[in-house]
Amino acid sequence: MPHLSGITIYPVKSLDGISLSEATVLPGGALMHDRRWRLVDAEGAVVNAKKNIRFHGIRATFGIEGIENSQVFSADSGNFVTLSIDKSLSDKHPSLAEETFPLLPNREGPCEWLSEALATEVLLQERFDGGFPDDRDAAGPTLISSESLREVAGWFDWTIEEARRRFRMNLEVAAERDEGVGVDSPDTANTMLRGAFWEDSLACPVSSFKSVVSPSEDFFEPEFEPEYAAGDPRQFQIGSVLFQAAGVCRRCPVPERNSLTGAASHLFRDQFEAFRMRRLPVSVDASDWTNFYHLGINTTCKSNQGSLEIGQAFQLIEGK
Repeated sequence: MPHLSGITIYPVKSLDGISLSEATVLPGGALMHDRRWRLVDAEGAVVNAKKNIRFHGIRATFGIEGIENSQVFSADSGNFVTLSIDKSLSDKHPSLAEETFPLLPNREGPCEWLSEALATEVLLQERFDGGFPDDRDAAGPTLISSESLREVAGWFDWTIEEARRRFRMNLEVAAERDEGVGVDSPDTANTMLRGAFWEDSLACPVSSFKSVVSPSEDFFEPEFEPEYAAGDPRQFQIGSVLFQAAGVCRRCPVPERNSLTGAASHLFRDQFEAFRMRRLPVSVDASDWTNFYHLGINTTCKSNQGSLEIGQAFQLIEGK
């Protein structure tokens, strides 16, 4: 049975994430503390890894109030970040030692350290209620299947951890239950979702076919163009929280680079799109995609709020 196998939040946009065993879903749909802080320049323009490759070399660990998985830096309450330069790049930044800062916008905070590391003056902004999502119209957590991450990692001979760091998704769902993982048992039978990219069919489903489809059970070749009718995005539930898929994520330049150093992968996007097109499930309507540089899905939250825990069942809502 599909189940929630991973939760990751990114307290400061473009910096490292925190893996959690449970998370709170805010009324607007975002996970609590996800993208709660961001960096801007003196004119107020957002500074992020899409624009500044130096982000990749910064290592960050966090101490966030109420999160057991984060580090504890002090007996005092508050939110903290410890910053350092990745060891592979430390010789290029000899003046930047590992240092811990409160997550505050004043001189006590991390802005001076980050300004030097990023070679541009930055200021820290905070929005507790919902953070700074990439997609304001679909502010729920992003979601991807473990099967998709393993597939993409195999294309480029990455570890699955590297794939996770490059694509920076919030929720990971596994169709195969790992032994020993506890799962809430739903009252009704759940559809078993298998194979890479099954999550695409939640956001861009094909509702019906008008002609004979490819003989392959799982995939169609790029030259095969079945006739189909597009369906409506699907709703699904994790634990007690109801979500609706809201499109397959268009990717930015970040996944093209090594997650720890920023080194670009040669011809990455061309290779990714070629593999992606050939491995697209027949259950997915990609007619509105302008390219195949898409991975994972955006969501909206249909519940007022709730909580998520590793091991909770992932259940499709029939007829939605």
